[in-house]
Amino acid sequence: MKTQSISSGFTLFWKLVLPITWITFFGTFVGFILLSEDGAYLVSGGAVTPGVVRLLAFGFLAIGILLFYLFFMRLKRVDVDEDFLYVTNYFKTRRYPYHNIEKMTSNRFFIFKPVTVYFKEAGFFGKKITFLSGKTFKDFLVQHPNVAALLQ
Repeated sequence: MKTQSISSGFTLFWKLVLPITWITFFGTFVGFILLSEDGAYLVSGGAVTPGVVRLLAFGFLAIGILLFYLFFMRLKRVDVDEDFLYVTNYFKTRRYPYHNIEKMTSNRFFIFKPVTVYFKEAGFFGKKITFLSGKTFKDFLVQHPNVAALLQ
């Protein structure tokens, strides 16, 4: 059986590479600020205390991690064949039959085209998964009109 990927080739970048790089860089930067005795000198004018600088730096890091989790780290890669949808988080892969799909929704956010698949029964990844649609997603819908009918 030959599988075909319907998710974007950039999924790995958005899900793992960018968040890990960003968290490593800014986590190290915030660590230096938190451990530094001269944290107040990062802001010119001297009106900001080291405690405020540390709080702002930690808040920036926490908000960034939260945004990465909400928007990118939950993305999955989706492959298909004639009978099944293969969903992976790059560590584990699970197979779902097409008849288990309840509905699919597609949106457009700037350059992203996320597709959310809702399942009738919760599986390993939960009751819904989200992936970024790739170039072959439209071809998949043409080849599988029963699945395309579930797209809202």
